[in-house]
Amino acid sequence: MTGSGHGLWRSAGLRLAALSGFLVLLAMLAALALVYIQVSSVLHRNVDRQLLQTQQRLALQYAHEGPEATAQAIHRVLHDGRDTDLELVLLTTPDGRFLAGNIDVEALPPLRTTAATVQQLALGAQTVDAQLLAHPLPDGALLVLGHDLRELRRIESTVATASVVAGLFSLALALASAWFLRRELGRSVNALHQTITRIAGGQLHERVPVEDASGDEFVRLEQDFNHMLDRIGQLMEGVTHVSDAIAHNLRTPLTRLRLRLQAAHDGTADAPALRTALQSAMHDIDDLSRVLDKLLSIAQAESGTRRAPFAPTSWQAIGEDVVELYEDLAEHDGVSLHWECTHPAPVLGDRHLLAGALVNVVDNAIKYGGRGARVQVRSQVQACDGTAWSEIVVQDDGPGAPPQAIATLGERFVRLRPELPGHGLGLASVQAVMRLHGGGMRIEPAEPGLRVTLRLPLS
Repeated sequence: MTGSGHGLWRSAGLRLAALSGFLVLLAMLAALALVYIQVSSVLHRNVDRQLLQTQQRLALQYAHEGPEATAQAIHRVLHDGRDTDLELVLLTTPDGRFLAGNIDVEALPPLRTTAATVQQLALGAQTVDAQLLAHPLPDGALLVLGHDLRELRRIESTVATASVVAGLFSLALALASAWFLRRELGRSVNALHQTITRIAGGQLHERVPVEDASGDEFVRLEQDFNHMLDRIGQLMEGVTHVSDAIAHNLRTPLTRLRLRLQAAHDGTADAPALRTALQSAMHDIDDLSRVLDKLLSIAQAESGTRRAPFAPTSWQAIGEDVVELYEDLAEHDGVSLHWECTHPAPVLGDRHLLAGALVNVVDNAIKYGGRGARVQVRSQVQACDGTAWSEIVVQDDGPGAPPQAIATLGERFVRLRPELPGHGLGLASVQAVMRLHGGGMRIEPAEPGLRVTLRLPLS
């Protein structure tokens, strides 16, 4: 049992819940204690003020009208029907004999003449707590004023009882809040723990069950955790796909390369034939090296390891440079290349990577558009779902691609026309670069042709 208690206390959620409950209880107790002290202080100050006012009035009357008039005034005060059971007054003669009031001279305790004090006073057959103020008069007489504190004590007792009840309520509230906090923490943490355990056991499809509670921090944490798992799953699928694609796409050139070298090794070819075989092998090796370099650049773009510090630039500046670079090549291939700037489209990013992405798109448009095609490159700004995007659009009027094939563009080693040179990695690298910059690539039919849009958040 002790071990179980120690194990329960090791829970961070329980400790946090207990701490929050303790702080709530401490705050409530402090507030109740402050209320009690303030109420008691106000009541005692009111009594002091009343005693001082009555003392000044009677002392002034004694000085101007004498003892008899003062005694009559005291009699009227004690019989005016206002707090007569709580008011205490005593007026003695200069030689200490009783003159007026409701306090017995023999029952009078030692008093200070500088301030009111709380004393026990015998009133008939009972002893009460009274707040007493003594004032010696000029001729040696003594004026004592007091207030029976029984009513004040009842008020203080009522406030204290209410404070105790409020304290018990605060304790129940603290325990309830601690229990609720412990339950919420436990629910979220246990859900994460169970999901992680199942994933570690090989059930990679598992996700944290998320309740529909907008604004709940734990729900947002669970959603973020599920998004992270989805992203990890996508990356793992991508790794598997890349591995399979590499194995499939590199097997043929490697086999062809080995057969050529084997034929050169086993045959009786002369020197020119051997030189031709070696040149062909070197070409295949260079081709494989380019494929691996392209795959490496995609991986580096996805991980951000090749990223230079982002700096302000614009699609206009990048587009003008790329179009100028490809004008001669497009003309040589019989393609008309046009540039249009409807907006500078400022962005924040790595200009080298963004230019490389646009080069891939323009190169594909020229290559797949075919002779006689028209390729237009345009920078613009578009608003979507309340967000402004900087875009550069590359559109051709070539044969285009069927809708089912468009959905696969951007995947590694996907090629619309295998007879054309290439490895199917250009748009995959563009996709990786755009994701690195927080943007995306959209491919859609232009009827005729194809339209590729690269979009980034407006800088």
